[in-house]
Amino acid sequence: MENYLFHGSFASGIETLHANSKLHETEDTKVVYLTANPVYALFYIWDAIHNKRTGKYVTCFIKNGKVYYEEQFPDQLKSFYQGVSGYLYCIHHTEDFARVEGWEDMWYSRKEAEIAEVRFIPDVYEELMKYEREGKLEVISFEKVATERIRDLYEYMAKKLVNNGIVKQPDCEEAVFYQTYFAPVWRMAQERVEKVDEDE
Repeated sequence: MENYLFHGSFASGIETLHANSKLHETEDTKVVYLTANPVYALFYIWDAIHNKRTGKYVTCFIKNGKVYYEEQFPDQLKSFYQGVSGYLYCIHHTEDFARVEGWEDMWYSRKEAEIAEVRFIPDVYEELMKYEREGKLEVISFEKVATERIRDLYEYMAKKLVNNGIVKQPDCEEAVFYQTYFAPVWRMAQERVEKVDEDE
């Protein structure tokens, strides 16, 4: 098998990846980020229309070569990826790439990266399930996530929605995303705003 690095994308027809991302802990160094783990790359095939959000919402990490995906609401994995198609772009792993410090299986290059191979993924969810059956992916279902963690996470989200004024813009993209997938968080944020308004 070829020695590849991977980039997952909803976009078709990519021939070159440009150094547009800022290198961690630098001011202005631009790089291309890639992963040596194809499973991890699949999570970046993000359909903004399907998921009601332009920015990717990826809750996974790599440990000892295995990808772990943590759900933050019921059926998160299926909701985001079932029926979504996209592309896994393969790039030759050359000496131009260096390891990203502190991140397993992550690499970067200051040079643009030419695509060597493209693999079409007809259904990202079904592809991920194959890897789960092979033991290369572990899905931490919402029901298995510690109650305290969810409570703290939802508290943080609600506070952010209030502080950023999102809760007062219910038709904006970020608000619609939270109303759709994190209804309890949206209600918490609304209640906080209503309480502040009452106190005033």
